[in-house]
Amino acid sequence: ERCAMLLDLSLPRRRQAISLTPLIDVVFILLLFFMLSSSFVQWRRIDLPLPAPGNDAAQELLVLRLQSDDGRVAVAGRTLQLHDQAALAQLVAEQGDKIFAIEVASGVTTQAMIRLLDALKAAGAEKVSLAGVLP
Repeated sequence: ERCAMLLDLSLPRRRQAISLTPLIDVVFILLLFFMLSSSFVQWRRIDLPLPAPGNDAAQELLVLRLQSDDGRVAVAGRTLQLHDQAALAQLVAEQGDKIFAIEVASGVTTQAMIRLLDALKAAGAEKVSLAGVLP
């Protein structure tokens, strides 16, 4: 009795490799899409000088109290509106050497504060600072 052992001469099965080409194509298409659809805005810096501690620091400040989002500003016993550029220009002309310190009432948005900062700068104020938050 002979025991016959069969010899397997067939080629070994090749392992299927995952092609990375479609993956790379998709990544480049996504990269291109986000690069073309993104908007690059220029960030602005706001200079907010602080008064130097000294003898006349309190006299150098003119406090503007931003009371509401619609631009109501109380300053030196009177009330101004943010959209009244002539009144702001007159205030800056009268008090030009002082630091305009902005106090913001609780609940007023940051956008309203930035609009006030921009309006003061447009009216010619050179020194604008933030004071604090009103209760």
